[in-house]
Order: sequence, then structure tokens, then C-alpha cells
Amino acid sequence: MTTLPPEGQDDQAANAPAPQTPAPSAPAPDAPAFDAPAAPSEQAPAPQYSAPQAPTAPPAPEYTQAPPQAPQYQQPQQGYQQPPAGGGYQPPQQGYAQPVADPVSNITLNYWLSVFFVWVPALIFFFIEKDKGNRQAYVFHRDNLNFSLLRTGLYIVIIIASMIPYANLILVPIIWIAQIVAFVFHIIAAAKAPENFRNGQQPGFILNVPFVK
Repeated sequence: MTTLPPEGQDDQAANAPAPQTPAPSAPAPDAPAFDAPAAPSEQAPAPQYSAPQAPTAPPAPEYTQAPPQAPQYQQPQQGYQQPPAGGGYQPPQQGYAQPVADPVSNITLNYWLSVFFVWVPALIFFFIEKDKGNRQAYVFHRDNLNFSLLRTGLYIVIIIASMIPYANLILVPIIWIAQIVAFVFHIIAAAKAPENFRNGQQPGFILNVPFVK
């Protein structure tokens, strides 16, 4: 069984205005977004001023002393040097003079050796010194050789006289005295030889025989 609504309600429903549906509205354009300035919440602090500082001097540069360098030795060049373009013999320079050996040392050595070994050192020094061109040194070596030969001759006479009967009693002692005197004269000449040579004097032999001239 169906229930019918009352008649009055049907008439009110028919006379009621229809509900209006809102028309779709167009979307509004996006407005640009602006950030609104924020309101200052607190008061900004006042700027603080500091007193100006005096300028500081820059640090002094540090100098380091370089270690001393050892002197470099330059080795002299050796080998053959090419002659100048002109060729030919180059005479030696006149400003340089070679040192000359002092003959006094050889004369002194010759005289003292001849005192004890007689003619042997005298003959050796004579042959060594005779070709050196020093006339004064040659005279000293020559006279020393002559006196050494004189002493050698006295030795030979003593040996021969000792072999002769009755001669050795008189002749041999005399010759021995002459030999001792010659030995003393040789010592005196050896002591005076350097001084006589430097003063330009003759050798200091009191008695001599010129066997070699």
C-alpha cells in the first residue's frame, strides 16, 4: 500500500523556485607575489668605532750569508803549442835569466874531501868543473888537484924509500915530516878557499907544483 503525500505539500513543491546552480567562474590570473618588507622588530645597533692603530714597520729581511767558495784551481795547459803564423825560430826572452849555481859550495866540498882522500875527489871535481866556463873556479880546482898530486907523490916516495937499505933510516923520516906539513897546508887552504874565491884572490896554497895547467 502506498502512502500519498498530502495535497498541500504537492502544491508548495510545485510552486517553489528551482535552485540555481552557480556558473563556473574563470580562473583569476596569478598575481605576482611580492614579499612585503618585514617590519623591524628590533632597533639596529649603532656602529662602533675603534681608535686607529699605529702602522707597524715591516719585518726586516733576513739575509743569509752565502758560504765562501773554494778557489778553483786552473790546471796549466800542457801539450804542443802551435807556432805563430810567421813560423821560424823564436829567440828566448832576454828578461828571464836562469839561476846560476854558486861554485863556492863545490870548491869547499872538493877541498875538504881532498884533505882526507887526496887525489880521488880532486880529479873528479876537476873534470866536472873544467867545462863550465868559470875561469876562477877552474883555477881553484886545478890548484887543488896539483897539491893533491904532490901529496900523493910524497906517499910514493916514502914507499920506495922504505925499500932501500939504509935509506929508510934518514930519508923516510924526512919525507914523513914533509907529508905532515903538506897535510896542514891543505887544511889551511880548505879553510880559506871560500873567502879567497869571493874576494877574487888566488887559492891559499903556500907551495904547489903545476902538474896540470
